[in-house]
Amino acid sequence: MSVSTPLAALGAAIAAAAVAAGYLAPASLLRGAERPFAGYGSLDVRIEAPSYPRHATGADDVRTEIAAPPRRLVSQSWSSDEYLYAIVPPERVVGVSETAYQERVSNVHALAKRFQPAIAIDPEQVIRTAPDLVLTPADTRSDVPGLLRAAGVPVYRIPTMFPTLASLEEHILLIGYLTGEDARAEEELTRFRGVVARAAARRPPGAPAPRVMGFGGVYSYGSDTLFHDILRVLGAENVAATHGFAGYDRVTDEHIVRWDPEWIVAGADRGQADAVRARLLSNPAIAATTAAARGHVVVLEHHVFLPLSPYTSQLVDALSSALYGGTL
Repeated sequence: MSVSTPLAALGAAIAAAAVAAGYLAPASLLRGAERPFAGYGSLDVRIEAPSYPRHATGADDVRTEIAAPPRRLVSQSWSSDEYLYAIVPPERVVGVSETAYQERVSNVHALAKRFQPAIAIDPEQVIRTAPDLVLTPADTRSDVPGLLRAAGVPVYRIPTMFPTLASLEEHILLIGYLTGEDARAEEELTRFRGVVARAAARRPPGAPAPRVMGFGGVYSYGSDTLFHDILRVLGAENVAATHGFAGYDRVTDEHIVRWDPEWIVAGADRGQADAVRARLLSNPAIAATTAAARGHVVVLEHHVFLPLSPYTSQLVDALSSALYGGTL
């Protein structure tokens, strides 16, 4: 793909959008009203025939055509950065989000530093990478994929939230389909499922379900979250969901004391786990819990605790090891 022609097309699209905004611009170039924790996009995986051109309908319900196996791939989100690096040869990733280079949270920072993909945020930066396919998050501004599509770039909008392990598995295969790396995606899926199965098998037969609270600073993880589904698979109880939390909701000291979890799990930047644990235990509400009394306040580094990608297998393993002992 040449760079000059798409850049010219992009410039024309930007000019047209500026003149016609609010009047004649297509809906794909306009940003709509937004709410917190909204706009994550459809989780449905909608792919068509395996022959080329391939077609897949993204989280924004737009059908994307991929003419041939894409050689130059761009990601605009932390999650899709990690999906791509888990499945495709790293030299094919030519654009990533800023987070890919952040060692404190990223699982792919070493690969990003080695191969030096561009930080692909705005449309012009993306175009300069000469991409064959762009993965952009469903909650990004709608004008960004609209402008890229106007410039002739294939764009697939990927969901930003994955509430179950099954949804992660489906998107592993989806990324294989989109990138032409179906076999590598199958291998990654087998690895992922193996980690989950071995982690779930650690629970002793007949053991009571550990009562666990996930803590994200000012919120906890209720039902319809990936943390909840992981606890379900591991045979543990999510106390936030038991007490009616759905999705991500603000948790108070009163909640924590009333729920009295046996385990509290939180996240920290790399190298900060001990400091975060000490800070948590200095909170009187947390200090009063069974979790604190038993030494069950678990702090995992953010690259383990937060991913919504194939790297979530690290969280499954770490939680299983904390709750039941042993390593994979």
